[in-house]
Amino acid sequence: MGSVLALNSFKKDFNLPTGSSGFASAKNAYVSSNVVSLLTAGCFFGAIAAAFLNERFGRRYSLMFFTVIFLIGAAVQTGAHHEIGMIYAGRIIAGLGIGGMSSITPVFVSENCPPNVRGRIAGLFQEFLVIGSTFAYWLDYGVSLRIPVSTKQWRVPVAIQLIPGGFMLFGLLFLKESPRWLMKKGRHHEAAESLAHIRCETTDSPDVAKELAEIRAAIEEELNATEGVTWKECLLPGNRYRFLTGFALMFWQQFSGTNSIGYYAPQIFQTVGLSKSSSSLFATGVYGTVKVVTTAIFLLIGIDRFGRKKSLIFGALWMSSMMFIIGAVLATHPPKNLGSVSHASIAMVVMIYLYVIGYSASWGPVPWVYLGEIFPTRLRAYGVGMGGMVPFHIVILVSVSNIY
Repeated sequence: MGSVLALNSFKKDFNLPTGSSGFASAKNAYVSSNVVSLLTAGCFFGAIAAAFLNERFGRRYSLMFFTVIFLIGAAVQTGAHHEIGMIYAGRIIAGLGIGGMSSITPVFVSENCPPNVRGRIAGLFQEFLVIGSTFAYWLDYGVSLRIPVSTKQWRVPVAIQLIPGGFMLFGLLFLKESPRWLMKKGRHHEAAESLAHIRCETTDSPDVAKELAEIRAAIEEELNATEGVTWKECLLPGNRYRFLTGFALMFWQQFSGTNSIGYYAPQIFQTVGLSKSSSSLFATGVYGTVKVVTTAIFLLIGIDRFGRKKSLIFGALWMSSMMFIIGAVLATHPPKNLGSVSHASIAMVVMIYLYVIGYSASWGPVPWVYLGEIFPTRLRAYGVGMGGMVPFHIVILVSVSNIY
């Protein structure tokens, strides 16, 4: 959405200043922070609601419900005209859907995957996140070049999100419920049918019977391990350290600078010297592409080879160095001539790309993996739930504070 906010067509339709770039206009900055933070607030409450609906009604029906909520929010944003309040309302509603879907989808996918490829498929969650954002970057760049400045120019990229949302809802109609959830609810026959369907086998297949037995044994072990568990156990010395570590990882991941660039990339590129809207949108598209490629390479060959701790340490040193260089160059060589791009501006853009390479090979995917590995079975639900909530809190603070 940050790229849409940079389009002059959007600014004209909602009576925002069009003669400024980056964060030079206080009114534009205010609207940008609201658009981002309201979506994140919706995500937070959607994730909370998903925790209850997910266990009560199952993964499939909960996903269908949150997909419909998202589509309603997207439709409200698409239909907005001359009233920024409709954009705000649509962002909140869409956020509720996104928060719910982002909490349930990894669980649903993991519970349907064959055990031998579960880790790799679950790791694709982060990759598809960056693919989606990169597609949005290039889409906004395309409409800025191919569609004249008009309501249609900003409405097309906003409306496009209805297409994948619609495909998801349509696809869920043909899926079956998670076999693990069905087994946990005592619906063993339905669990066998669901697992056989997703494995393209019959219910009397030896492989299906073996996997069902493993699922049942795992559920019984989990129930025994979590029997009588309370939040007070989280405060015991060993467990307290795990929770503090998990919180710190997710906290610093969100404060690493990635959200500022991710949400406000066009405005940031304009601030460092790419004053033309098309130039900043093109640079944003390249930024997203670098992120996609680096994340894919790291997930394939790096995350297990280099380990979690070394990746985090090296990534933190790399990112801080890039940010220091960007700040130093911007302070000593601020862009002056808006009609041309200086060597200093080019250097800062390159540093931003180098920064995201470091992030995508460390603090992007690693904290999510680390979070699921440090907690015992008895407390894993509490730990992962805590880690999942931290980003939504922090993103609201970052989106509001960094823009000023």
